[in-house]
Parts: sequence; structure tokens; C-alpha cells
Amino acid sequence: MNIRYASMLAGSILSAGLMAQEGQPNLVNNAGFEDLAKPVVTWDQLDHATGWMNANNGTADIHTKDAYINTIGIPDGEVGTGAAAFEGEHFAGFVAYKDELRPNLKRIWTAKEDHWRLSNQKYAEYLETALNGALTSGQKYDVTFRVKLANGSDRAVSGIGAYLSPTELKYHNSNYMQEKPQVSTSKLVDDKQNWTEITGTFTADGTEKYLIIGAFPNGGYETSDVIEGHDNQRAYYYLDGVSVNMHPEDDRDHDGIADKDDRCPDVAGLAALEGCPDSDGDGIADAMDACPDKAGSAEMHGCPDSDGDGIADNLDRCPTVKGVAAMNGCPELAEKTKKLFEKALTGIQFESGSDKIKVVSNSILNQVVEVMKENPTYDLEIHGHTDSQGDDAKNQKLSEDRAAAVRTYLVGKGIDATRLQSFGHGETMPVDDNATSAGRAKNRRVEFKVTFLR
Repeated sequence: MNIRYASMLAGSILSAGLMAQEGQPNLVNNAGFEDLAKPVVTWDQLDHATGWMNANNGTADIHTKDAYINTIGIPDGEVGTGAAAFEGEHFAGFVAYKDELRPNLKRIWTAKEDHWRLSNQKYAEYLETALNGALTSGQKYDVTFRVKLANGSDRAVSGIGAYLSPTELKYHNSNYMQEKPQVSTSKLVDDKQNWTEITGTFTADGTEKYLIIGAFPNGGYETSDVIEGHDNQRAYYYLDGVSVNMHPEDDRDHDGIADKDDRCPDVAGLAALEGCPDSDGDGIADAMDACPDKAGSAEMHGCPDSDGDGIADNLDRCPTVKGVAAMNGCPELAEKTKKLFEKALTGIQFESGSDKIKVVSNSILNQVVEVMKENPTYDLEIHGHTDSQGDDAKNQKLSEDRAAAVRTYLVGKGIDATRLQSFGHGETMPVDDNATSAGRAKNRRVEFKVTFLR
């Protein structure tokens, strides 16, 4: 700011925010204007802060408590009072808008004219510095800086932002820049008490070498009156805490594994499992674990095998007793039970062409009842079959009815109906030659199968 603008008053300072994001170096040198190549004496000495310069003919400033004259002093200067840097002892300042008037000479000739006319409405100051490292094409970067409206300002603006340029800007005018900033605020910045953080993320094209900060008409720019007392018709902002950092990789589940490398990006997981969780800690990701809440082995697809019979507990109907796969993990049927079921094949008889069970069958059926009562884990399938004599559809219906009749008998003897299923197969599953009477007799049968389905 040129000394001729010294009628502006000012405000206080908030957070400078000089620290880079954790783990990411700041690409802006002298981000808090603390390193001074020469002492600051008065206005228009931005270049006394190492690495900083004006991007046009505007005259940005450095404020310091050691200023030789009080115009740009801290805490009190000609643009404000009570100022204090968040970190360090210095900060910068720039004019973002001048609602400038000049005497209206036409007033001399006619009383109808106003005393003042609009003058330069395009004046703006921009701070520029070279980045200390090249940006990577396609990589996201975060730009952050803090501004505060000096409490002596009577105008406020939006559109304050940062433009990252491939070349050094040296405009030979003091007008607003028409570049479009990568980061800016569309909200009016009118807080005179606290620092306003302006931050945003952009994707670099890899050519960016310089950072320019100021008010950009192409950044959502508008102005507003914030007049207190004498109207100085200007918006003057303090600036501090500037940073450009590589944007951390997106990590939606916050497990420290970038989404692009995370097989489970929405659920926190382990690096060893490419970002997927392992709730039971068995080294098998939940998504691949058939028993995610019980530790198991890879051979059992993440499930335990409590009885060590080679059948995972989730598939084992008798998980605490060793069994065989044919019995769904339960022990083999006792020999007497096997013989009983073999006997039942021909021992359960029906009236000819009917589902009425002959009384001679009751002895076998009652033995089946005893087996079911002695083995409460058993579930039983009842399969009915016929020979090929007669109509196919009638044979199918007859086989279903006969199997159902056996089921009804067992339920009537106290076996829970939920343990019993019946099926009919008609003449489709012969075990002998239907061309002989002996073969047909064998094909007319009822089969029992223990399944442990529950």
C-alpha cells in the first residue's frame, strides 16, 4: 500500500497457519513473512520479505512491530489497531478494492453536479512468490492462507483467492487481474476480529511455478460496504499463514490406506490385508471369511473345525463330535440303524395302488421312531418310489402320498414334524429291472435318509 492511502484504519490478527500439513512439506518459502531481507520502514516494501514481490504495479505491504514508523506497525498502524500475528511477528497486507472518488470540476459550473466523481475503480494489489518445488501433473494440492479485514476498512469483498501460474506475472498496471484462481472464496470476507481461512484443493497440470494471492473478479467477486465512522472507501486485508501442500490421498475409512490401494475403502482395515478388516484376527479378510466372527484357518475358509473332523463348524451339523462328510459332520449311522433302513426298503408295505400302510409295516416304523428319539440331532428324509406299471403321473402322485403317509405315522408317534421331510419320485429312480416281478417289487420302496438339515 502506498503511503498516500494512509487514511485507512485497521484491525487485528488471527492464526497465521504457518505449519504445513502433517507429513507434507510446504511448497511456499517464507510462508509467514518472517524472513526479512531488509528492515521494513514504510509502505510498499513487500519485497523486503524474502521471496515475495508484487505481481502488478500495486504496492502490497509488510507489517512488523519493528517498523521505523508506525504507519505499518504492529499492533497499531494507520490501517488498524490491535493487530497481532498468530505466529511470529510479521504479516503482509494488500488492497483488494478502492471505491475511489475525485473532485468533480463540473461542480464549478453547475450546482446540479455532485462534489465527487468516481475515479479508479480497478485498483488492486497482488502478492507473488515462486514455489520451491515442481508440482506433479494430475496430483491434487491444497492451498491455504488466512486473511482478515483491517478494522479501518470500510469496504469488504469476496473472490479473494490464489492463482498458481506457470510464469512470473509482472503486469505494468495496477488493475484487477483477469486470471481465474484455482482456489477462492465466493463468500464476503468481512471479519475484522478473526482470521478467515481460505482453503481449497485443485489438480495440478504440472506447469505451476508461482503463487499469486489477491482479489480476483473471476473468483466470485463482489463488494460490500462495512462503513464505521469516516468512510475511507477501501478494503484492506492482512495476509498470513500461506501454504501449498500435496493433498493427502483420499482415505474414506481413515485406516491410513489410500482409497486407490484399499480393497475395502469404506471399512477400516489392515495394511496386511490391503485395507480390509479382519474381525476375528485369523488373517483372513472378513469379505473372504465364511466365519468372520470366529477365528479359523484358510483351509476352512476362515472357519474353525472344533471337533477336528475336517468339516468346518459352519457346515458341521455336529461341530463338537467328530463325524463324516456323508453325515454332514455327524458320526456314521450305527450298524443296527443301517440294517433297519435296509429292511425298511421292502418291509414297509402299502395296500395295492394305495397310500394306506399295511399293519405288517408297523414294527419297522416303530423301530424308526425309536431311532429318531434316541438321536435328537437326526433329521430324516422319506423318499417314496414306485415301479413302472401304470400311468406315470399316477405313479408320481402315489409315491408322494406314500412317503407323506409314512411321515404322518412318525409324527403321530411323537416325532417333531420339523425333523421330517417327504418326497415322491414315482418310477424315475428304479434300483432293479421293471421287466420282472422281483425287480418291480424292489422298485416299490420307501427309503430313509438321515440328513441333519436343521
